[in-house]
Amino acid sequence: MQYTTTSTVNFSGNAVKKISLKGSDAKDINKVTNFMVDVIRRQRRLWRKELTDWQASRYARYQAELPKTYPMQEVYDDVMLDGHLTGITGNRTLRTTNKHYIFELNRKKDDKLTELIKDQEWFEYTINQAHESVYRGYSLLWVKDWSPGNIKEVELIDRGLVIPEHKIMLYDVNGNKGIDYTTVPDILWYAQFYDNVGLLEKAAVYTILKRHSWGSWDEFEELFGIPIRIAKVASQSETVKNEVAGWLEEMGSAPYGVFPMGTEIDIKENSKTDSFNVFYQKIKALDSELSKLVLHQTMTTENGSSKSQGTVHENTLEEVVFADEKKMLAFLNNRVVPAMRALGYKIPEGAKIAVEKTKDPNEQIKVDGAILGAGYVLTKNYIEETYGVEIESMPSGKTDGNETGKP
Repeated sequence: MQYTTTSTVNFSGNAVKKISLKGSDAKDINKVTNFMVDVIRRQRRLWRKELTDWQASRYARYQAELPKTYPMQEVYDDVMLDGHLTGITGNRTLRTTNKHYIFELNRKKDDKLTELIKDQEWFEYTINQAHESVYRGYSLLWVKDWSPGNIKEVELIDRGLVIPEHKIMLYDVNGNKGIDYTTVPDILWYAQFYDNVGLLEKAAVYTILKRHSWGSWDEFEELFGIPIRIAKVASQSETVKNEVAGWLEEMGSAPYGVFPMGTEIDIKENSKTDSFNVFYQKIKALDSELSKLVLHQTMTTENGSSKSQGTVHENTLEEVVFADEKKMLAFLNNRVVPAMRALGYKIPEGAKIAVEKTKDPNEQIKVDGAILGAGYVLTKNYIEETYGVEIESMPSGKTDGNETGKP
């Protein structure tokens, strides 16, 4: 048995009326939009995942004929509760999504076209969810609300409904029928930066083991973190014993207690003060492995031993981010821009989305200093745009026009 796309689909639910998609109707954007309202909302199972769940989800994910993606995605939802993993994935994502994306026409920035994506919520959401494919394998985005030349809202389709190997979006996670999402590229945008399984497959093991260590450390704290108090009473009466036990319980963290005469209180303190290192060092090692997996280095999230080593690690991360940036631009220009044209945006052929190159003032000063030292003159406009300052007048013998010159 294999996944199949159906030629006729009848459905109801959130749709206003019963709709049937037949043959070419699968390319009818309005009908597909109504259909999408029903398929993207699914409930999540929230119980804690263990290594057995991870193994079972991998078995389902790698089935040759009928792979299931929702068990793996549920594991991913669970492991992303880890604070360190959230931090390092966010670190990598922000280094790509926080860039200034612009439209270029003939390799020059086009301000009018850039306004189509600048400060647009749907665009910010799109690039963020597209980059999530690095960790989760893929992202299928649906243009939920739009009018000609104006995208209003984009929404992520539940990844558990998407089978990327077969290019199918299932009607139900337990079924084997769905639609081929490549037939409606105008409103269904598929993003996959690397492999279609994602980094979280490897990260899951570390986070699950780390959670075990946190739980064991918590038990250790309960057993040995607080000194054990033992009360010795001369009376053999169960009533007296229970009453003294109640007093010990009521003491809590108080440094004193009132007990009947003849009661001895013995406090047993833990003499092994470094026993916690068993758990602490394991958690540190797992965090380090997670940093290497996601960021390919550790020193941008942990204390480095030297500036030179930190520079090497930062350069390594920059290479990773550069690779992500290239994948992002390929997705935007090969899928989003053509879709925008199909949805009524007047984008000329040859226009592309690019990352605006911003100048670092500290580095630019060195470059400009070398240019000035060679006898060239910088224009007033260039200085104002580069360094964000306003110049009232130029020194004598300097040009203040738009052309550079020599003294």
